[in-house]
Formats: sequence, structure tokens, C-alpha cells
Amino acid sequence: MTQEENKVICNCKHVTVLDIERALNDHDKFEDVNREFEHVQEVTHCSTGCGGCHDKILDVISELLNA
Repeated sequence: MTQEENKVICNCKHVTVLDIERALNDHDKFEDVNREFEHVQEVTHCSTGCGGCHDKILDVISELLNA
């Protein structure tokens, strides 16, 4: 695991970039970033604490979908 993959994006729920990537990989139909966010949130519970990571998570999802 690289340092980037281990980077915590959601401090409240301790969700890392790798957790987000795994949630996306387990989802076989990609639609748009907001729908993918909903799926990632359902799987990881990210952005259900303070919500401060919402935009960071959207950025990570966008990067991963465009990779």
C-alpha cells in the first residue's frame, strides 16, 4: 500500500483513498460522481460525521474514475 492510498480522507470515519477505491471497484456500474459518492458513502460511511470531507471525497472519486 502506498502512502497516497493510505491517506485518510474522512477523519471521522477513518476512510482512506484505498477504502474509496475498493468501494468503487465493488460497484460495477459507473454513472456520475454524485451517484458514485452515494455508493462510496453507503459502503464506507464517509462524510456521515461532520461532513467536512465531502468535497475531498468527490475529488478522489473524480480522480479515480478518470484514471
